[in-house]
Amino acid sequence: MPPNIVLFMTDQLRRDALGCYGNEICRTPNLDKLAQEGTRFDQAYAVSPVCSPSRASLMSGRYPHNHGVMINTHIAPTWNRGLPADSPTFSRQLKDAGYVLDYAGKWHVNEDLGPEDFGFDRHGLSGNARRSVNMRKRVDPMKLYEPGTESVIEFERGRMVVAGTSTGTVSEHPTSQVTDQGIQMLRERATGDDPFFLRIDVVAPHFANRVPEPYASMYDPASIPPWPNFDETFEDKPAGHLRKHQEWHLEDKDWAWWQQVIAKYYGDVTLIDDCVGRVLDAIRECGIEDGTIVVFSTDHGDAAGSHKHFEKSGTMYDEVFRIPMLAKVPGQDARVVPEFVRLMDLMPTFVEWGDAKMPHDLDGRSLAPLIYDDVPADWPDSVYCESHGEVWGYSSQRMVRTDRWKYVYCPHDLDELYDLDADPAEMSNLINDPAHRDILQQMKARLIGWNDATGDMFQWMWVQWNFPEPVSPYPGPSS
Repeated sequence: MPPNIVLFMTDQLRRDALGCYGNEICRTPNLDKLAQEGTRFDQAYAVSPVCSPSRASLMSGRYPHNHGVMINTHIAPTWNRGLPADSPTFSRQLKDAGYVLDYAGKWHVNEDLGPEDFGFDRHGLSGNARRSVNMRKRVDPMKLYEPGTESVIEFERGRMVVAGTSTGTVSEHPTSQVTDQGIQMLRERATGDDPFFLRIDVVAPHFANRVPEPYASMYDPASIPPWPNFDETFEDKPAGHLRKHQEWHLEDKDWAWWQQVIAKYYGDVTLIDDCVGRVLDAIRECGIEDGTIVVFSTDHGDAAGSHKHFEKSGTMYDEVFRIPMLAKVPGQDARVVPEFVRLMDLMPTFVEWGDAKMPHDLDGRSLAPLIYDDVPADWPDSVYCESHGEVWGYSSQRMVRTDRWKYVYCPHDLDELYDLDADPAEMSNLINDPAHRDILQQMKARLIGWNDATGDMFQWMWVQWNFPEPVSPYPGPSS
């Protein structure tokens, strides 16, 4: 029988918040153990910096420019209402192969259609019928937090609480409730004869970080050192970077303010880790550990003070795009995968694991060979990501990254070039440095190569003429 598959997803989780990715303060023992016993992907990336496009790519195995979900589906006017109903998805393919599929938690892939419309049998504990964030229901945020614990951003005509201690208990927290629902589904499916796919999808640690005790006071804010790129000057950076800083009214927010926010963020992360531990315990208690694959990841990262930014959209820094991804496959040796992978590569991976029919015209590639230490000769040595804007409307950015270099193409602003060996914090933009002109041309050739290989939108001749000859992302004679 094909394996059971459990996917535990989070929202807006920084890779470097986990111990297995180098954090020495935030405690994540269950995820660290999962990484130690399974596969840790060191160069995993979201292909979009916002929820809906990234989640639609996970479902479909396609880039946003191919599946059509460009920005978050709840933001008006959106490109469309979400992932088209006739899109091939891993859930549909697994359903056709005999799986039963359950979904607990956040969706945010289509405003009108839910997981059941894409092959899942059940969808539990969503905040409304289609996704878990109801932007139209306004609740007084000050009633949700213990007085005096709030971190607040003041706007000209309003204020936003971004972190604080919850007035509720751990059992009442959405992360706990979604996990409870997922575990109940797991226990029910574990007694059946069919292979199952279970997705548990929590909103945390997306802001606002409304964290219950004991997690809210678990970390001393004063012990949290500043990010290496907190002292951003915005010199030689795209104008939109400073504008985003100003639009969020962060000019007076020093590191002491950010320490309070990040302490709560870390509390949210440790609560997530404990919930992952509960899921792993349930798998063992049900006696299905040897037949169940467990995957953990997130839809994108978070600035959380890096480059003096809040949230995610508008920049293409690693804090936003480089994500945690862990997988434990029974019978496979533990290993660290250094190759570039993308969240959307999980789609064909799930299909392969489930012995299901692989759809045509996917952008994603199965990660199974990497987990089995059998890396294909044509695996790309770079990664390609895109952004189409968010709350401020549409924009267009692309990024190509190798081990050493990152190039960001921003046709409406200043491009970016970073030497990640010398400047891993991405502080010094080398785009106008004559000494790096040859590197810039090489990276532009890589970017337009990805554009052509994935059918991206830069197809007009006069746009292409501003790039060098394309370099294919796939090693081989055509490179």
